[in-house]
Amino acid sequence: MKNLGKILSVIFLIIAVGGIGYLSIGIKAGNAEKIKSITVEGELHLTAQQYLNYANLEDKNVYENLPIQMIKDRIEKHPYVNRADVRFDGAGKVLVKITEKVFDSIVIIDSVQYVLTEQLQLLPLIDGTKVVDYPVLSNVFFGSQPKVFSSQRKNQDILTASKIISAVRFVNPELEKNFSSIDLQNGGDILVYLSSTDYPVMIGRGNEIKKIIYFNNLWESIKGKEINKYLNYVDLRYGGHVFLGIADSTSGQVKNLDAGQKRS
Repeated sequence: MKNLGKILSVIFLIIAVGGIGYLSIGIKAGNAEKIKSITVEGELHLTAQQYLNYANLEDKNVYENLPIQMIKDRIEKHPYVNRADVRFDGAGKVLVKITEKVFDSIVIIDSVQYVLTEQLQLLPLIDGTKVVDYPVLSNVFFGSQPKVFSSQRKNQDILTASKIISAVRFVNPELEKNFSSIDLQNGGDILVYLSSTDYPVMIGRGNEIKKIIYFNNLWESIKGKEINKYLNYVDLRYGGHVFLGIADSTSGQVKNLDAGQKRS
């Protein structure tokens, strides 16, 4: 019986070693085919070539023997990339489908522009970035120099600006396209600017969402009209009223006109 047990052990060992050898040969055979090309899809803010350059994948001699997982890891290290799905797509071809982070606005800090994502992550604005037609946030109060890649969810100015942008997007997509910038005035009264007008919309602080709704109602009645040429400001800060600063063409002074009580 002991001999039989030894024989079975030897047979099992031979089978195990053979199986490992077979798998090893299979893995080598699977890696024998070199990568001839890498194609990137899903890009919006940068070109496919820029993503490949960042990941050091522009040279076939560099990537031809790389495993799929390493290509994925390199692409996903890019600041703009949220996720990358990588797979073989035919003989020697690799397809990379990227999902970019969603941009919310551009933030100016010490005269340098940064990207703020929908998740309120602060990213560097990379040279050559396309589609940067987002509201610009200026004079944000940080207290101390913020770090790139950090979350700004606890920053009150950033949170308020993001809520204003979301409210405009929800209430009136047409007005959103006209939304140019938000001046947070380092914690002071908030000013909003449109790309089609020169005057500020004074939001102040508190009830910002309601004020955006009130302004949208006003905007629907004055957009594209002559009155915009004479307005110096729209003031939504006080007591349930909308005040219009209208320049007097004769005296050059600005008259504060009560446009009526705000209605939700």
